[in-house]
Amino acid sequence: MTTLPRPWIFTLMILFSVALGALLGTALQKPSLTLAQSNTRTVSTAALSKAEALSMAEAMEGAFVRVAEEASPAVVTIYARRNITRPGLGLQLPDDLRFPFEIPGMRRGREDNVPIPTRGVGSGVIVRSDGYIITNDHVVSGADRVEVVLSDGRRLEGRVMRDFRSDIALIKVNATGLPAARLGDSDAVRVGQWAIALGSPFDKQNSMTVGVVSALGRREAIGSRFQGQRYYPNLIQTDASINPGNSGGPLLNIRGEVIGINTAIESPTGSFAGIGFAVPINTARFVMEQLITRGKVVRGFFGVNPADVTPEDAQRLKVRQGALITAVTEGSPAAQAGIQVEDVVVEYNGKPVRGELDFRDMVARTEPGTVVPVKVVRNGRELTLRVKVGEAPDLEEQMRQREGGQETGRKLGISIERLTPELAERFQLPSGTQGVVISEVVPGSAADDAGLAVGDVILQVDGQRVTSVDEVHRIVQGRRSGETIVFIVRRNTPDGMVTSRLRVEVP
Repeated sequence: MTTLPRPWIFTLMILFSVALGALLGTALQKPSLTLAQSNTRTVSTAALSKAEALSMAEAMEGAFVRVAEEASPAVVTIYARRNITRPGLGLQLPDDLRFPFEIPGMRRGREDNVPIPTRGVGSGVIVRSDGYIITNDHVVSGADRVEVVLSDGRRLEGRVMRDFRSDIALIKVNATGLPAARLGDSDAVRVGQWAIALGSPFDKQNSMTVGVVSALGRREAIGSRFQGQRYYPNLIQTDASINPGNSGGPLLNIRGEVIGINTAIESPTGSFAGIGFAVPINTARFVMEQLITRGKVVRGFFGVNPADVTPEDAQRLKVRQGALITAVTEGSPAAQAGIQVEDVVVEYNGKPVRGELDFRDMVARTEPGTVVPVKVVRNGRELTLRVKVGEAPDLEEQMRQREGGQETGRKLGISIERLTPELAERFQLPSGTQGVVISEVVPGSAADDAGLAVGDVILQVDGQRVTSVDEVHRIVQGRRSGETIVFIVRRNTPDGMVTSRLRVEVP
């Protein structure tokens, strides 16, 4: 009988075993992967169980409760009593940006020039146990009497120190041992962090709202030229609810540290619409220290208008970052040192400059009279210039100029200001333009009817060349109702700069 050799049998058995093993191995791997995924889902579901989810929520809730308990005692309500005389124009704020500062009972649109007693309600935060309180300048400006209500119900008279430019004011009350808030570092704030607002919205004392930091470095011009417009170059934006009465109160982080002073809201109704603004606490701290030590805020002055470097600028000017100089005032410290338009400041007093805000802060915090080395990039080359920093114009001079412009505006319906590099850039005027610029025109006023417009640079009034607000004010105030005033103005048009002659009838 013929049989297969034994080696072939062994070979077939081995091949069959290998094939079977591979098949079983593949089949057994699938349940193993499915099981791993199933376990993963089970763990995930367990992590989100009701008990643990509730525990996580309670931990977060506890953080907010601790902030309220620790910070609320340092938050105060401020009542500012003042008499307001309406100018006879029935003015409203011209846009959707408003100060969240309640003035209950204030009559709007009256044209009788009769003083109206008002009581404004704002907020503040105690920053020193010996009675120093930070609030907004617009809360206390023009007040005949300021009363501070502490969290324990005590009512104290306050002495006010103000800084118009930053919209920060300091109130001193006669008390010691007060609970002071902890101040944080606004330079360390990041978008997305928790933001907690405390204050007295609608006179509801010690109210707390929660949101997030929505944006940083917001630039806003807020208010009416007649009622006081302020330019804010660096605001924290938040969606924490801020309403009338919150002005001057603290914006805090989740650790209970003050990161900003609640200042303004963007709203078509005057109430919260999801966008609020706060002055960074580092700015407020600088102002506070100056007011305590000097009684006023002294800032450095360069006489330039800086801007951030765009990607196109960076490529064209061969720089990575810095502050691009877009305008230089004649005779200013910067001009005397040789700084030119289109220079990019990349280093200030040995410190790198990242952008416009960096540069503005560095200059403002430099003691006037200090000579600082400034490194600029010009046409792709680095130059180091030495600039003797000047002193920024003081509050009294600014207020005097504003008041002159307001009085002129009451007669014709315009507001005028000395033309600065910032205003020249805002109204897209050529670099180096000087003089007096119209910054607001009231709709339906005599100036509006005559064709005067925002951004017009006033060259002459009734044949007299004018270079200051006082000169315009003096001429206009000397004209009676029914007389005609001739303005020669220069304005920016699609066809270029045009000089025009306009006749305004005094109402």
